[in-house]
Amino acid sequence: MTGENSTERKERHAHHAFIPAGALIGLGIGLITGYAGSGVLIGLGLGFLVSAFMHPRGEGAGTESVVAGMNWMMLFVGIFMILIGAGLVFSPFDIWVYAVPAFLILLGLWFVFRAYRGH
Repeated sequence: MTGENSTERKERHAHHAFIPAGALIGLGIGLITGYAGSGVLIGLGLGFLVSAFMHPRGEGAGTESVVAGMNWMMLFVGIFMILIGAGLVFSPFDIWVYAVPAFLILLGLWFVFRAYRGH
């Protein structure tokens, strides 16, 4: 592997650093507030959301819209983790009845959309 390829790879995957950073920041905040598990889930979810909207250097500029360049799977996973983390703090049992099925429905619709998007 040449130095240039290594640099290109680092730039292409740099936006994924928000995921572990979010988990660690969430853990720290969660430990301070007394909700370590929820803090990790919310921080991890926020890391996924930021990563979903970040573009590798050189992409997403110009006429391409933010929605077209976004990673939808990371967006859905991030939202789901935030809902679970918030649900553990604010409504331990009530949110599970709706959040998990809603996520599964959205995930299923996303798979169908991805399968037929190019046809």
